[in-house]
Amino acid sequence: MTNRITRVDPFSAVPKYYQLHDILQQKIEDGVWRPHESLPSERELESLYNVSRTTIREALGILEKEGYIYREHGRGTFVSRPKLQYSLNMLSSFTDDMKLRGFVAGQQLLHLEYVEPSSRVRQQLQVQPRVDHVLRIERLRLANGEPIGIHDAYLPLSRDQRITVEELDEVGSLYTLLESKFNLAAAEADETLEATVANHREATLLQVPVGSPLLLIERTTWSRERRPMELVKMLHRADRYKYYVRLVR
Repeated sequence: MTNRITRVDPFSAVPKYYQLHDILQQKIEDGVWRPHESLPSERELESLYNVSRTTIREALGILEKEGYIYREHGRGTFVSRPKLQYSLNMLSSFTDDMKLRGFVAGQQLLHLEYVEPSSRVRQQLQVQPRVDHVLRIERLRLANGEPIGIHDAYLPLSRDQRITVEELDEVGSLYTLLESKFNLAAAEADETLEATVANHREATLLQVPVGSPLLLIERTTWSRERRPMELVKMLHRADRYKYYVRLVR
């Protein structure tokens, strides 16, 4: 939205339902109604904004499709939890992203081990043929204690370059730990984004039904020296994440 409006203008070229949509969306974003709090009834909205029930239902229908609200039969219309916004324009860690948005980042370590790299991991990380291992770190990522993602990372570290469970728990951000311990600073990354669905293991970890939509991000991170330093597959709950990118012409 570019203009903040507080009432529906019957003489505006903008359709009434979209004016009402903008008003209600702004109130939700401003925190007038909190997550899981009920919106005014259709009768109350009709009185507040002097619009028809049809206009109200059209506005609410758009808000529901956009994920701002949800409806429960016989109970009313409620504000949805805000989705976590992930920018495709900036390279940052999950921990930093959560702090920026006012959430407490957490993690549950699933794997921390040296493994033989697959051909794809070897190719993406430019692992030499004589090297028979990379470090795998798989974590369940939490926001305010709620599981929202699974991050499975592969790092071209030697067996002498060890990362401990205690270090991961203390620092949280893998990028911060790599830079402070090994002077490996993330400079840029290549990412792909696609839709997928949760299998049984993923659904159990993320506490969603099997087959729930997930966002799959694969990232190759490059150091300041232009060497690949991480290959990570990130699965995020689609009901808790949205992606932001700014396009310039």
